[in-house]
Amino acid sequence: PPSKLLPSDGHPHHPWVADHNAFWPHDEQFVDEAERRAAITAYHALCSWVDHNVGRVLDALQKTGLVETTRVIYTSDHGDNVGARGLWGKSNLYQESTAIPMLIAGPDVEKSVCRTPISLVDLFPTILDSAGLGFDSEMEERPGRSLHSLAAAADEPERPAFSEYHAVGSNAGGYMLRKGRWKLHYYVGYPPELFDLENDPEETSDLAANADHSAVLDRMEAELRQICDPEAMDGLAKKDQAALVTRHGGRGNAINVGAPGATPPPSPAKVS
Repeated sequence: PPSKLLPSDGHPHHPWVADHNAFWPHDEQFVDEAERRAAITAYHALCSWVDHNVGRVLDALQKTGLVETTRVIYTSDHGDNVGARGLWGKSNLYQESTAIPMLIAGPDVEKSVCRTPISLVDLFPTILDSAGLGFDSEMEERPGRSLHSLAAAADEPERPAFSEYHAVGSNAGGYMLRKGRWKLHYYVGYPPELFDLENDPEETSDLAANADHSAVLDRMEAELRQICDPEAMDGLAKKDQAALVTRHGGRGNAINVGAPGATPPPSPAKVS
């Protein structure tokens, strides 16, 4: 399908997103629409390749007789924009980036769909639970809950889901809180975004500046501040990042530290 909410079609980026995208404007690097469509095709091919290899793992469990004693969790650390909103990759708070698959199966897992919002912090107690390990007092204070207990309980649609971003290309911390039908994007130093996922699951209409939703916006921000102080955490992230740059001898040195983000392609001379 065609990409939605493209700036070229008159849908400007939110200022925080625009500043982040300016750091690495992927969509502008395509030479034409054919190349852009090829990139979308390639992404879906990657998904198919992952599915193929998951199948190989599950086949191996079957062949080795372990399928009846093994729980399997299929998930991801993030989604991908794949051209939606003229964005590629992740690094923002929209559903394309933050929504992930979370499938769990096993001999003692009932087939069903759980409508309770979950997040990656729930994997920690899930893995301990699967291994038959208990929780000490420190673990009990952590925000995650076992997916097994969540799936067995009644749905909790109002359970909050939280995410934050301070990394590559961001001038300021970005925070996401989803609770029930509402989803808040809070950006330090930028205007917020508010979406009604019940009536607008594609997040096409930002309601943050709508006076009719000011009470919802205030309530969602208050809920967010129950989890963290966005400004304080933004300051802490920048302080830690500055210390890391200093430890590497300054920006000039730090910018060249680390492995590349992908496997280097072979040179033509090495291709047989």
